[in-house]
Amino acid sequence: MLEIIKKNRTVRKFTQKQIPDQDFDNIIESVRFTASAANLQKLRYITVKDSGICEDIFKCLMWAGYLKAWDGPKVNERPTSYVIAVTEEISTPQTWFDIGIASEALLLNATSKGYGGCIFLSIDREQLKKCLQTDYEIVTVIALGEPAEKVVVDDVIDNNIKYYRDENGIHHVPKRRMEDLIVKEFRNR
Repeated sequence: MLEIIKKNRTVRKFTQKQIPDQDFDNIIESVRFTASAANLQKLRYITVKDSGICEDIFKCLMWAGYLKAWDGPKVNERPTSYVIAVTEEISTPQTWFDIGIASEALLLNATSKGYGGCIFLSIDREQLKKCLQTDYEIVTVIALGEPAEKVVVDDVIDNNIKYYRDENGIHHVPKRRMEDLIVKEFRNR
């Protein structure tokens, strides 16, 4: 499991290969079995594989805030599918608890099948609601597809956590070292 977690990186460039329906449905089914605060199960999902609607969704997303000189993936690098998590109201901390668990489960399952994704909170929610013709509140959008970029993890240096692309187009994601994460430890001797 740890190897899948390590491999699960945010992907912002995709091939145009469609995820087969059987894989896509299996990935979506992940959310059914995730934990939910008080087992309320308030999240619902809109799934999209239609290329025209995918283009409409793409226009409602803000891509890679740290990459100031990048406007997002080119037409031939865009996601081939999306999962939009929705709810009747985003009014409780439980919604954010649930979406974190569900999103990670979905992406871990996708990663285990060779796909990748990107979770969005920077969304033009009102425009997206119009595109999707829904009254549900948009919680998050998850872009999915076959990765078309290399993403590597580096140790954080000088407390700089900003991801970047090097001169070869490799996407680097700084992560804190274990010794920086553990602030206190109790173990049996």
